[in-house]
Amino acid sequence: MSEHESLRKALHWLTGQPAISKESIAAASRHFDLSPLDEQFLRDYFLNQRAENVSKSMQSDDLESN
Repeated sequence: MSEHESLRKALHWLTGQPAISKESIAAASRHFDLSPLDEQFLRDYFLNQRAENVSKSMQSDDLESN
């Protein structure tokens, strides 16, 4: 198996979930036997990306109201 195959499988599995949370990322990490670094990557990618999108959306709403 290639070096990142487990991470790819976990990404695929997570994108099929109805919601991505810390708990679902932890479950994927256990199921696909990911390293702590891979699990942190998934948290950063999915959870921080969502926070950045919300922040950008709020900034966009502020610009439209002016």
